[in-house]
Amino acid sequence: MIPAKELMKGAVDMHLHSGPALIKRGFDHVEVVRAAIDAGMRAVVIKDHHMPDGGTCQLVQKYFVKPEDNFNVYGSMAMGNPLGGVNPAIVEIALEYDTKVFWMPVMSAKYGRDRMEWLKENRPEYRQGVPAASKQLQFDPPMTILDDFGKLLPEVSTVCRLIAEGDAVLATGHISKEETYKLLDEAVRQGCKKIVITHAEYFHDFSYDEMRQFQDAGFYVEHILTTLYSGKQSYDGLYEMLKAHGAKRTIISSDLGQPGRPAPPQGILSFIEAMQERGMADEDIRRITSNNQKYLLGIID
Repeated sequence: MIPAKELMKGAVDMHLHSGPALIKRGFDHVEVVRAAIDAGMRAVVIKDHHMPDGGTCQLVQKYFVKPEDNFNVYGSMAMGNPLGGVNPAIVEIALEYDTKVFWMPVMSAKYGRDRMEWLKENRPEYRQGVPAASKQLQFDPPMTILDDFGKLLPEVSTVCRLIAEGDAVLATGHISKEETYKLLDEAVRQGCKKIVITHAEYFHDFSYDEMRQFQDAGFYVEHILTTLYSGKQSYDGLYEMLKAHGAKRTIISSDLGQPGRPAPPQGILSFIEAMQERGMADEDIRRITSNNQKYLLGIID
């Protein structure tokens, strides 16, 4: 068995939160990057729910990361109302800032908001909800990527084409199952090769069979670690889920950065230790914490 700290070397976190941001964070961008470099990680993708952060990440890369660190800081973009929704104009620009991951609506998603309200009423572990912005936004109504007839908005096709041309990652965000399946069909038609089902067990309750079907179709299934710290999930449950659908096209993301929770690298290290204790093979751990993410981000060592 490889020591957990050795397995951390080369790990990639494709979904973490740091500040400054409208939602309060426990760490700023430089603190998160410093912790990741110290842990021997290879790259992180920073996610802001309200602003594109490719340019910020380029500055952190240039002025903080040393060449000998062999480390990359990548930006992402969530296509919510603050950025004009599913907006081809800003996607085109964000790609020029080396933005690597594009999420369909997250905090703005109507399904995500409705689902969270249902969960808060019906599942005690969800009562705390999700972190909110520091102020109530006036121009952020619930949004969907479907029109009144249940068809994808035309701009979704354009955005998928741009993401495909930029060899970037399309992530599904907090949209509904119906929206997800229609999005996946269109994304494939537009040539997207790198598609992630955002935290498949959270909000959607995708079954193990559905997760396997996603993987068989060439999509990547993401599981997150922040739910371990809010009582929504256990290491045992996460291990059983990973064992059930396999590691071939699975990625583990921390989704950490909230105040009072571990720094993202510590979350990943604790996950590795927990999976080793439960008997997961080191090669599978490396695949889901490192190798699959490197493929998605185009990292060649």
